[in-house]
Amino acid sequence: MTGFGLLRLVGGVILGVLAACGGSVRPGDSGARRAIEAAVTSYVAASNQGEAEALTALYTEDAMLLPPDQEPIQGRDAIGAFWRQGTDLGLEVTTLRVEVEGDLGYLVGRYHLPGTPEEPADSGKYVMCLRRQPDGAWKLTADIWNSSVPDPREADRERPQPPSVS
Repeated sequence: MTGFGLLRLVGGVILGVLAACGGSVRPGDSGARRAIEAAVTSYVAASNQGEAEALTALYTEDAMLLPPDQEPIQGRDAIGAFWRQGTDLGLEVTTLRVEVEGDLGYLVGRYHLPGTPEEPADSGKYVMCLRRQPDGAWKLTADIWNSSVPDPREADRERPQPPSVS
């Protein structure tokens, strides 16, 4: 399955579950929304400061990380090993949607990474799913991001188009 296909599958499942539950932020959920947004702020700060351990602590024990062009990474220990290989300095995110239903929430947004001498700039989209913990903290249970920057190696390939909506 391609990265796009996996993103569509995971996103569809998440949206379907939350839609079935009502999937909207109710007035009483504003505290949950702020807590979820604060968790993302901590994620960005830890990434930008190269603090792999602080970043890892934001995930649940059974979390799943779905980095582009790689197999899924299951569990906080494995996610920590991934982040210890390097974090993304200069990460900026813009949240487009936050949905909360009970102890589950998700964010959809866009990210930007500046270019470095080793890698070109990157921009794309992300989905983060969070679960409220018994202590009230919100932790990541699923994390996926995909670039929107075309891969120059695929410039000659025809890209599949999403189905049109009638």
